[in-house]
Amino acid sequence: MTHRYTTLAARRTAFTLVELLVVIAIIGVLVALLLPAVQAAREAARRTQCNSQLKQIGLAIQSYHDANGQFPTGRTSTDEFGVSWAYAILPQIEEQSLYDAFDPSQPVHSEANATAMRTPIAVYACPSRGPATADRDFDNNEQGAGANGEPRGVAVRGDYAANAGLEEDTGMEDSDYLEGEVDFRSGHVDWSLSGPIFSNSKIESRNVTDGMSKTLAVGEKFIPQTEGDWDDKFIHAAQGDTCFLASDNITTIMRGTEDGLGDSSDRIEQGRRNQAAQLFGASNHPGIVMFAFLDGHTEAISTGRSGRAETINPNQIRDVPSSLDAEDQGLIDQWGWLMAMSTIAGEEVWTD
Repeated sequence: MTHRYTTLAARRTAFTLVELLVVIAIIGVLVALLLPAVQAAREAARRTQCNSQLKQIGLAIQSYHDANGQFPTGRTSTDEFGVSWAYAILPQIEEQSLYDAFDPSQPVHSEANATAMRTPIAVYACPSRGPATADRDFDNNEQGAGANGEPRGVAVRGDYAANAGLEEDTGMEDSDYLEGEVDFRSGHVDWSLSGPIFSNSKIESRNVTDGMSKTLAVGEKFIPQTEGDWDDKFIHAAQGDTCFLASDNITTIMRGTEDGLGDSSDRIEQGRRNQAAQLFGASNHPGIVMFAFLDGHTEAISTGRSGRAETINPNQIRDVPSSLDAEDQGLIDQWGWLMAMSTIAGEEVWTD
């Protein structure tokens, strides 16, 4: 009797197959419930880090202005290659050694400048897009050798671009607009439609009459998922890398309008589909694109119809010159909020 009692008690301590299946099912349900929350928490952390990096970049741009009397230029040369604003502010983001590693007497794609051009910089890489890497060719438009038949270089990538302003149509790197010589609205020489950072720019804070807190400095940029189009090489200043510009037709260092609309990242939807306004900003953060303004503050601008980007519309722009022709007025109708944030002296009033 005692032996039988002990055997039955032992049997009662084991789980049946049905009980095990129930436990497994419960664990599966809990994992399914918790996984989105874990993913959301991770993305929230990545978004916070991205915001912190843009804040650091924005403050570095301010510090550069304090030291040099102007905002950094989008690039320091008029040829195809050069160094960008991202290189100029390296001392301000505590990367003095990389800054010193660059030899301006040598081509940027030379081995002499490999350290300066290829060393990953964490603050320039959005964590939602991946870590900083140095795996991009200098010239993505050439499938063989690089410029002048020289070997193709490799450069560190970056996920942020500077604000070059608004322009109806601009061509190659030496165009009048990029040199700051013409206002497409009137044909007069002024800076009203420029952003603070573009090719060979020399913009000072006193030029920003729209207000430092109402003018974009840098932000997350559109990066197509296709190779052989605009890509994300960054620290140097080859085509389509370092700045964004609201334009109909761009073939320069600014963000382009060409292909790559298959990018899965969130874009700020504004204006016609194949225009630079749509490519102006993009991110891997659900529903938002992060920007830093000239006063150093950062904002997450919605890509959705009910978000903040949609609240900035042409009806909220005041004091726009009445002499605009129909085509120019059409730009404002399409890109009202974008124009208000992009220009340094466009005479718009941006209201929330």
